[in-house]
Amino acid sequence: MKTTSSDAKAPLGAGSAGYNGPAGTAAPAGSAGGRPPGAWRLQGLGVLLFLFIPLVLFLFVRHPEPIAASLGLGIGLMLGHRFLARPYMARAVARKCVWCNRVLAPASGAVTEPLATDAGIETPAPGAAPPLPLALAAGGKPIAARCCAAHRAPAARFFRWLHLAGLPLRLGIFAPLLLLLAALAAAAAGHTQALPAATALFQLLIGLAVSAAAWGLLLVEAPAGSAPIPVPFPAHNFFLLGVRSLLWIFRLVGAWWIYRGLSFWWR
Repeated sequence: MKTTSSDAKAPLGAGSAGYNGPAGTAAPAGSAGGRPPGAWRLQGLGVLLFLFIPLVLFLFVRHPEPIAASLGLGIGLMLGHRFLARPYMARAVARKCVWCNRVLAPASGAVTEPLATDAGIETPAPGAAPPLPLALAAGGKPIAARCCAAHRAPAARFFRWLHLAGLPLRLGIFAPLLLLLAALAAAAAGHTQALPAATALFQLLIGLAVSAAAWGLLLVEAPAGSAPIPVPFPAHNFFLLGVRSLLWIFRLVGAWWIYRGLSFWWR
C-alpha cells in the first residue's frame, strides 16, 4: 500500500457535511501550540471509544470467570458501543482525516499547508480548489468524510474493497462470533467441552477475515466516479483511530490470531 513519503507535507482539502447533516461548528485553527481548541480531546475520545473493542474481545476470548458475567458484560458493551460511537462520528467526520486521523483546519474552501507538523494538524493557506470529501453511505445515510488530499485515494480504495468483499468478510466475522457466543452460553450453563475449540476457531477465522480486509485494498483501484461507496460494516468504527491505524492493528492482531487458532489444532 503506497502513501506519500511524508503526511506532514501533504496538502489538505476542505470537507463539508457530516453524517446525516452538519457535524457541528469546526474550531478555529489558530490556538496555543498550533492545535485547534478541542483537538486533543477529540482524538483522545476516539482512542477511548476504540478501547471498548479490545475489551469486548478480551471478555469473549479469555472469558474470565464467571463466564456468565463475561458474556453478559461483553454483549452489553458490544451493543451499547454504537450509542456512544455514532455521536462521536457525527462530530469527528468534519474535523478529522478518515485515513490518517489528523485534525484538519475548518473547511474554508482553500487547500492547506502544514502549520506545525509535530502537532499533527494543518492550517489554511490560499491555493487551488480543495479535493471533494469522500462520499460514503451507511444504513442509507450519506457520510461526507474529510481526507488529506494525498489520503483520499487510499481511503477510497479501502472502502471500495470493503464494499466488493462485503459478503464474505461479514460471514467470516459474524459466523464465528455467533458460534463463540453459543459456546460461551453453553459454558455458562455448565457445558464447557466445546468452548476451547470454538474460541480457537473464532480466533482463526477472525484473523483471516481482518487480514483479508487489511491487505485486500492492494488488489483494487480507487473508484473513478463520485458515487457514494456503501460501507458494509458499522461506519463509526473507522472514525475512531483513522483507517490507516486500524489496518495495521488488523494486520498485526490478525497474524497473531491466525497463529493462535492454528496452534490449537496442531496440538
